[in-house]
Amino acid sequence: MPGKRDLCMRFFCGLAAVVMVVAAAAGEPSAPDQVVAEAGWKYRVVTRNLPGIDNLVMALDGSLYATQELPNGAGKVIRLRRGGVTVVATGFSRPDGLLLRGKFLYITEEVPEGRVLEFDLQSKKQRVLATLHNPEGIDTLPDGDLVVSEDSINGRLLRVRRNGAKAVEVILGGLNRPEGLVAKPDGAVIFAETATGRVLSYKSGEVNVVVDDLDEPDQVEIAPDGSLWITEDTRDGRLLRLKDGALETVLSGLRSPQGMAFGSDGSVWLAERGRQRLLVIHGEDSR
Repeated sequence: MPGKRDLCMRFFCGLAAVVMVVAAAAGEPSAPDQVVAEAGWKYRVVTRNLPGIDNLVMALDGSLYATQELPNGAGKVIRLRRGGVTVVATGFSRPDGLLLRGKFLYITEEVPEGRVLEFDLQSKKQRVLATLHNPEGIDTLPDGDLVVSEDSINGRLLRVRRNGAKAVEVILGGLNRPEGLVAKPDGAVIFAETATGRVLSYKSGEVNVVVDDLDEPDQVEIAPDGSLWITEDTRDGRLLRLKDGALETVLSGLRSPQGMAFGSDGSVWLAERGRQRLLVIHGEDSR
């Protein structure tokens, strides 16, 4: 028969195992922070307690706008400035993609009958430009129209007109869950095809592979220096940079990293939805 010491040890070991199982079931990491910054990079947490934080855009005054992808009308667009959080607009269903052009925000709702919305920051009025199937990524084409991706198994890239015309035009179809995208000045559209683990480029009827063998690539952005940044939307996700043909890991151990934005000081801002927080990343040689 085991002694009291053995029984106590078994009890506490069993209790610890139960706590670990419960934490895992709740989706909590076993440690509060497992993010690893690769050599040459550093990061810090800027804001916490941002449930559903998804995509980011940087305004000229240095403030950030972000979507909070919450369902059933609970979704929001917020403004983050100097540690403060202000609600800009509410009443959305899973707002995901976000674009800022002048005084207008463009927002996509990632639901089967999701709206592509134009929101006037001055008047607070909004209008529906299109209703699509799981619209997500959004950017402006060189001619001023919008390009939007539909995150579905038979997904598409679509042209949505900002002048209010209801008809949309299919740019490219037959895609496997296209998500984040960015349009280049030369007309090329770079987008993440999440289900195949690839980042693709489309221009003038031709599709090319930019990067492959990724784990659920989600959002893509082009930095001011021309490098391409990519997030992997997984429990052990990475923030990646493609520069001069070389792909490097900047951060690993992220929980569902989403959108990115770039500061005028060279900083990279990242929405880490799985931990409900906003990070800022700098190169080690940055002040």
